[in-house]
Amino acid sequence: MLNDPNKSKTSQMNTPARPRWFLSYTSQDLRLAQELAVALRRADMGAEIFFAPESMRAGHFWVHQLADEIAQSTAFVLLVGETGVGPWQVMEYYEALDRRAKEQHYPIILIVSPKRAAPGLPFARQLHWVFTDDPASEDTLGKLKKAMSGASGKEGELWRFTRPYRGLEAMTEANSDYFFARGQKTADVIDALASARDKIPILLGNSGVGKSSLAQAGVLGCLLRQGWSDAINSSNLWPAALHDSRRWCFLKLRPGPRPLKTLVQIFLDIWQYQPASARRVREEKEWIELLLQPKTNLSDLLDATERQYEQDLKQTPPPTYLLYIDQGEELYHARADERERRRFSELIAGGLRDNRFRAFMSLRADFTGELHKDEALFRVRHQIDVPPLRQDELYEIVTRPAELLSVQFETDHLAEDIAKRAAEDSVKDTGALPLLSYLLDDMWSQMVNRRNPDGVLRLSAPAIDLGRVLSDHGDKFLADNRASEDPLRRIFIKLATVRADGEPIRRRASRSEFTEEEWRLVCELVDYPNRLLVTASAGTETYAEVAHEAIFRRWAKVREWIEAEREFLAWRNGLEAARREWEKAPDRFKKDALLMGFALAKAQDWLTSRQADLSGAEKQFIALSRKAAQRRRARARALVGVLAVAGVGSLIGWFNHAYLEAQWREWTVTDPYMRAQIRPYLLTAIAEQSLKPGESFKECATDCPEMIVLPAGSFTMGSPATNEGNFLAEQHPVTIPRPFAVSKYEVTFADWDACARYGDCEPDITDSNFGRGRQPVINVTWYHAQQYVGWLSRMTGKIYRLLSEAEYEYATRAQTQTVYPWGNEVRSNNANCIGCGSQWDGRQPAPVGSFAPNPFGLYDMVGNIWKWLQDCEHSNYKNAPKDGSAWIEQGECKFRMVRGGSWANHPAQLRSAFRNSDSDTFRNSRLGFRIARTLAAP
Repeated sequence: MLNDPNKSKTSQMNTPARPRWFLSYTSQDLRLAQELAVALRRADMGAEIFFAPESMRAGHFWVHQLADEIAQSTAFVLLVGETGVGPWQVMEYYEALDRRAKEQHYPIILIVSPKRAAPGLPFARQLHWVFTDDPASEDTLGKLKKAMSGASGKEGELWRFTRPYRGLEAMTEANSDYFFARGQKTADVIDALASARDKIPILLGNSGVGKSSLAQAGVLGCLLRQGWSDAINSSNLWPAALHDSRRWCFLKLRPGPRPLKTLVQIFLDIWQYQPASARRVREEKEWIELLLQPKTNLSDLLDATERQYEQDLKQTPPPTYLLYIDQGEELYHARADERERRRFSELIAGGLRDNRFRAFMSLRADFTGELHKDEALFRVRHQIDVPPLRQDELYEIVTRPAELLSVQFETDHLAEDIAKRAAEDSVKDTGALPLLSYLLDDMWSQMVNRRNPDGVLRLSAPAIDLGRVLSDHGDKFLADNRASEDPLRRIFIKLATVRADGEPIRRRASRSEFTEEEWRLVCELVDYPNRLLVTASAGTETYAEVAHEAIFRRWAKVREWIEAEREFLAWRNGLEAARREWEKAPDRFKKDALLMGFALAKAQDWLTSRQADLSGAEKQFIALSRKAAQRRRARARALVGVLAVAGVGSLIGWFNHAYLEAQWREWTVTDPYMRAQIRPYLLTAIAEQSLKPGESFKECATDCPEMIVLPAGSFTMGSPATNEGNFLAEQHPVTIPRPFAVSKYEVTFADWDACARYGDCEPDITDSNFGRGRQPVINVTWYHAQQYVGWLSRMTGKIYRLLSEAEYEYATRAQTQTVYPWGNEVRSNNANCIGCGSQWDGRQPAPVGSFAPNPFGLYDMVGNIWKWLQDCEHSNYKNAPKDGSAWIEQGECKFRMVRGGSWANHPAQLRSAFRNSDSDTFRNSRLGFRIARTLAAP
């Protein structure tokens, strides 16, 4: 029964003298409804039948006339044909549930076509069900009369027509009957919406932990009920501030690359304009332009919506508009229009001051740093962490839906084994929850489709592999479509992008990016039994995307394709960001936002080799950039010719070869690199001051170090041993007074080569034939390291530097006092050195990140290569700074400290306290560096 704790008394309705049926149906089922009405009148002489007005359009709130009709009825019948439940029926259903909450025996009867799955409606499993193709038959009428008499029970076996597990799909409010294990988190969000009117609850968690399901099946489901669900079992009263939540207007959106456009579109949907009407197109453009202006706010859009309700729709506006922002990380993807993204955040944050508006959002945890940079939303955030589910919670998810539908597991231990395996997978893969649901959904489908279905879920123990379910579906599809492997590869390349940290993430691809053959495959992958992709429409645009990012990790073939295309995908991600930047630039600056210099040369190379994998918009952007570059070169040649003709003598040599060359590099290389690779990624002052220990950030798109924030703290520096390398290293206390950041990895050749292309770094640093890319940069002097941190500081305007010796040991130990960061014994495969047990021992440096990180999340603090430090050489710690700062002499010092040991050293030189030094002009294949960044004080 509907739980509405605010209603302490149930209203007593006067029962009419004769039966009065309220018949709820969609326009597509009008014929069936008319036949049922005729049959009811014939079988029950004098019965009154109420039809909802046929002219009513689907809305988002309740009309009082229909509420009155339901209040006067003696029974409510929901007719569900092959097309399913209409939006108007949903609201009628909720009003009937409200009546049933007051009058326990008020009959609600669902007549459902057996050709479709049972409709997903809260509490529907507790009601009377009739499955029939002929609603007007004598058999159906008999069951209706039985339901009217108060007989309990459901007709038939409801599990045959229900799908309680949703596979890779997020659960919605329609599935709330089968949503479990997140009761407390649901209550937390509800309480935040009720008590913190000026805040936006943000559900923060890893991909695949069920944030969208929590928001929709949990939070929205309760708000639509206007009461706690059975899964919450809260003893608290429903919040008074949400007393009319069932009558709210519920809005959902995913930001996409044009978040402001998406926001306008969902409001135009309320206004009920036809999707392709000229009026809608005009209104959409006008409102986007209006909302881009600072003087317009969200209240203006709400005012216009209320006028639309009253004047055009002739309906009463809802009391509250609740916006759920699903997959909020799309705000911070490189493809998002920065101007629209910023205004969207400002509008949502400012809209919270309007009593008619509330909002909440779900966000992937790896985008926390981006949220910190979003000043508008960060100021109004109310963070609610959504951790992975534990084994007992997973067991509830596995068993409760089956129990509700009287379905059993084949053995007593099967459900427990599935939950245990899911919990184990959750440790190494945060996407285990949707894969668990995928497995259960597959089991359910097999049960229903057996020759003799018996309501028993079966699965052999060796088959309990969550990832295998997904990959098996993918592999089977590939095996059945061998001739389509190449277009299938192109599909997944279009649906993936690679972030700066190298992890693949999903990408929306519009219908126009696919060939007819590719789109045919997309549609097959969307349908059962594959369900690996989803398609949807935003306005007039149709797009496709993977159903879940776990596909990139679990399907071996897709993982192989993406790994082979990693460089291209990372480049395309940057190209999309540059194109968006160009699109939003004012007309007078558009030519300056085109690709230039090395970026253009690289784009032309990729265009030549990968034309089929680029969209028309991207190819046009490259073509416009090429034409602009040709015009600039022509103008430069003309300028040199004018100077030569003018006979400026020796001045032309200086001007041409110095000034002109410097200006040319500034225009064509430095400025474009700054705009595309640096400026969009810089931390704002607020975001920097809000950084917490353990968080990471990266102030460029690609090819610069990722930084980890280390906490302030005290530690004992040095070793009780009398000989730590070349110098004594007696123990002494050091206090690091403020948090600072350290590069997660050693500076790589990819990082160095970016500086060589766009800045001041020496371009001819040899890799000693060990390779470049993710290999640590080697063969650099202390002065080379200073070149790099100086360039990075100039580009970002922030303080990048080498670490002090005290900072390095503090970062290495990571609050340990053992000989090595991992313990007192070398053991195998913890680092790269002679005798460390790795494949690179004594042979060459390993790619960065090849070993486990220390407790601070830093890689290769010892082993692999020596690292230059800022300090001058000192033979002991006498008079050393106690605040962790670098120990620098008043005059010059020719020798600088190095730390960490290398691939060509023995384990003794990898000890956390081991010290060494080299001449500042020394270089070899065992010596490189890592960097630090000074952080602004909070």
